[in-house]
Amino acid sequence: MNKSTLKTIDVLELIAENKRGITLTEISRELEIPMASTSDILKSLMEKKMVEVADARTKTYKIGVKNLLLGNAYLANIDVVKIAMPYVDELSDQTSNTVFLGKLIDNRITYLYKREPKDFLVSTCRIGSRAGLSTTSLGKIVLAYNEELQEQVLIGHLPQRTKYSITDPEKLRKQLVEARVNGYAIDKLENDERILCVGFPVFNEDGQVDHCISISGVYQKSRDIDREIRLGKEYTEIISRSLGWQG
Repeated sequence: MNKSTLKTIDVLELIAENKRGITLTEISRELEIPMASTSDILKSLMEKKMVEVADARTKTYKIGVKNLLLGNAYLANIDVVKIAMPYVDELSDQTSNTVFLGKLIDNRITYLYKREPKDFLVSTCRIGSRAGLSTTSLGKIVLAYNEELQEQVLIGHLPQRTKYSITDPEKLRKQLVEARVNGYAIDKLENDERILCVGFPVFNEDGQVDHCISISGVYQKSRDIDREIRLGKEYTEIISRSLGWQG
């Protein structure tokens, strides 16, 4: 693989991860790329509108608008998003909660699409943002159907996002077994202390799970979780069969 191209991608990804901006020196140090090479890469990315100056005073850089255009073009050409979109919208309308479509990319969940109710109470994850596996319902349901990845996660560090996050590998393993048996996974205040999410698998034609859907809303006793589980299963089965899954 071309090393210069890989370095450019690394720089772009690092900038994207730093919402408040990042300096040339920080990029060079973090990626262990010489300052001169880093500067050349930044100039090229700025020329193509992939990177912009976040703050001229502090000389920090941020992700550029061109990435949004590319991201939209990517989403427009993904069959899963096209197929799932109307069902995600309808599921959100029926549950009055935010519904996400996510995908496993580089061992993290990337949010591809979401539908928020008109009067949602808290801000939710942005399209294109990424989340961990062990603290989210989307991550858990993907892990439940991917034993190899599951073992990698269980032998590693389990992050504590809130006081409710599961950091005991055996406790998480038990949850993943239950998730596979039940066909859904729950994140109860584990990623955000205000939010309860229920995640469901989306199967492809080979029966693999790398896409998933979650119903996300404020945790309150009045939520009819049983109804959400029933609807979530129904809609994800429709999506899965539309993708060629035979059951």
